[in-house]
Amino acid sequence: MKLSIIVPVYKVEKTLERCVKSILSQSFTDYELLLIDDGSPDRSGAMAEKIGMTDGRIRVMHKQNGGLSDARNYGLDRCKGSYITFVDSDDELAPGTLDAVMSKALANPDYDIIEYPVKERPGRPDEHVFNPGDMTYATALDWLSRFGLEHCWAWNKVYKRTMFGDVRFPKGKIYEDVYTLALLLKKNPLIATIGQGMYLYHWNGEGIVAQSTKNSMDKLLEAQMYLVRTLGINTAEKRWHRTYMNMFNTQLYAYRNTRSTMLWNQKVSIKKYNSPNDCVKAVMLNVLKLKLSCRLFNLFSRI
Repeated sequence: MKLSIIVPVYKVEKTLERCVKSILSQSFTDYELLLIDDGSPDRSGAMAEKIGMTDGRIRVMHKQNGGLSDARNYGLDRCKGSYITFVDSDDELAPGTLDAVMSKALANPDYDIIEYPVKERPGRPDEHVFNPGDMTYATALDWLSRFGLEHCWAWNKVYKRTMFGDVRFPKGKIYEDVYTLALLLKKNPLIATIGQGMYLYHWNGEGIVAQSTKNSMDKLLEAQMYLVRTLGINTAEKRWHRTYMNMFNTQLYAYRNTRSTMLWNQKVSIKKYNSPNDCVKAVMLNVLKLKLSCRLFNLFSRI
């Protein structure tokens, strides 16, 4: 078996069938689909069982509630494929996605991680696409530095199973993807990206991210700083200014809730890193420094 697809299931009665249908309709078929019912209090677990009876590739597992990380780890401990990927049960895979990614993986057995495009919030006014293009990176840090911390998702990637030999998602933390990616990148995997296929990330207003984002930007910053420190990144180097600006932007929003700064102060080159406002933020940081920049951002963003 070539691929294990791990899908945690928790309170997704409205979206589970859509998610599974997008996987079962893929042209690539050499996979197992693990539906991990994380002690869901609604009908999601029963729905998973019913869906599981329709296709022999589906394995349904039930466990006590332990959170997203615990559900993924449960799947990692039981999967059988040579490669692993993750899909959240409120998201979808566009047609042909697995065929594009697995064709690349099987034709290049030395690749440890393959990343493919993402359409965020499809169908909404703020819909946008992240497309990493067709690239192969000499080092994992080269891959990370190109887009900074803007693509540190566990999904939209296929991994060799061996990458997770001693790596698991941290229980009890939000933004678990960032912590886990730090451990994976520390192994300096060979990473390739492709411009084909598409992960459809649907915004779920009742999901974990939506419920936690507003008041937990400080937790995201903690995760980002952990990644930077774990990988020994010196953000003063110009190649890492985009990464620092990602953290600076997180710090600005975290300050609105905590009134404290966690990030170190530094100067950055003046240019557009990701958003149109990045030049303004870079000037503000260089002239006013970190703490005063946070205070002014907090003042004017609330007016």
